[in-house]
Amino acid sequence: MRHIPNLLSSFRIILIPLLVYLVLRGEMFFAALTLILSALTDFLDGLLARRFGWISPIGKVLDPMADKLTLITICILFALTLGGRFWIFFAVLVGKEIAMLILGAYLFKKGIKIEGARWFGKVTTALFYLTVILIALVPALPYFAIYAMLAVVTVCALITGVLYLPAFRAYHRSIDPS
Repeated sequence: MRHIPNLLSSFRIILIPLLVYLVLRGEMFFAALTLILSALTDFLDGLLARRFGWISPIGKVLDPMADKLTLITICILFALTLGGRFWIFFAVLVGKEIAMLILGAYLFKKGIKIEGARWFGKVTTALFYLTVILIALVPALPYFAIYAMLAVVTVCALITGVLYLPAFRAYHRSIDPS
């Protein structure tokens, strides 16, 4: 039973190729359902891991990796399918996620045990999912609505990245006190 959170994170990674297929075929309703399933399994794996103490070292890597791979994939897909009008938002979001992946990999390589995501990271992830699900489900959304939603998500993501910097510095100081 204690492996259920890791199985759910793995399932989210397996959903990514299905998501790519659905978006590229223009099946946005089913893509949105896939995103909803991904979001629900993300919520459930975290809930189970915390509630029952099923937190594992692999889960601490697998869960954020599933989050970041899903987010990066969605950003690339939406940047391609929305006609390029919103590419700057997706580029910033991808850049922030890649930076977080690199910093996390660096700490992991140095043997630093990383805490789970903080509340502000969870809120930003939920806001991102909500935004892209709305964009997928309501193809007739006006330009300004999409722009506004993506602007809010991007600003929140940047703030989240900045809020994680002190934690990264503290982790880094624990391995290199100079």
